[in-house]
Amino acid sequence: MKFFCKFILLLLTVSSLQAFTWDDYDQFATYMGYERDYNKALAIAKEKNKDLFVLEVSEGCPFCHRLVDTILTKDSVRDYINKKYIKLIINRDTDKNIPKKLMRPFSPVTFIIDAQSGQIIDEVDGWMEEDNYLWHI
Repeated sequence: MKFFCKFILLLLTVSSLQAFTWDDYDQFATYMGYERDYNKALAIAKEKNKDLFVLEVSEGCPFCHRLVDTILTKDSVRDYINKKYIKLIINRDTDKNIPKKLMRPFSPVTFIIDAQSGQIIDEVDGWMEEDNYLWHI
């Protein structure tokens, strides 16, 4: 009986870990080291001579959550992004002062912005598998 209880507890623990999702983009940003203010992120990117990685998301967007939960939390993706970019996440439903050039009628959208000029140099629309996502950014 003791073994059975431990086994059930282990199964519940493992299943709860696999079901974890980032429902709050602010918590995701804090935990993963993403900036939340465009102007601040752009200034940091200029100072560090890196491009700016901007992820635009929205509330209730299943593809946004899927990108955040299954791709951006992977070590290989996180390491790649951290090495090349200053990271910013924008919630188009709740954030104020989003530059108009970053507004799209859909989400998620990933932008790569040249920090020196402020120009968009790449745009990735939607969710995709890890290899394709890394190839695009």
